[in-house]
Amino acid sequence: MNSSVKETPQNGASRFDHVLKVIYESVSDLNLQLPKEQRIEQTPTTVLFGDGGRLDSLGLANFIVITEQKLDESFGFQIDLTADDPFSSATGHFRTIQSLASYISGLVTKKSEGAA
Repeated sequence: MNSSVKETPQNGASRFDHVLKVIYESVSDLNLQLPKEQRIEQTPTTVLFGDGGRLDSLGLANFIVITEQKLDESFGFQIDLTADDPFSSATGHFRTIQSLASYISGLVTKKSEGAA
């Protein structure tokens, strides 16, 4: 077992729910930097980037940095959120909070299983 991989789900929470919590914490931190009218709602269906999204390229860059730091703190390893064509309109994982959480959950699962 690789001790650098932290197993984070607590109190029966699923990995997806834990990832969603980390994303919501990242949104909260980012919202502190944004004007009230540009703040991001913390719901799975919130569009992050693209048509209907509130983040411009600078806001998205800030969100990526914040989220990667929080994921590293939470899971104990680095996750690169800019891999796998993240901004594609068809397959991009930055489309909604839910698509990002699903993408990250998959990466964490692969890393955890690979470490076992």
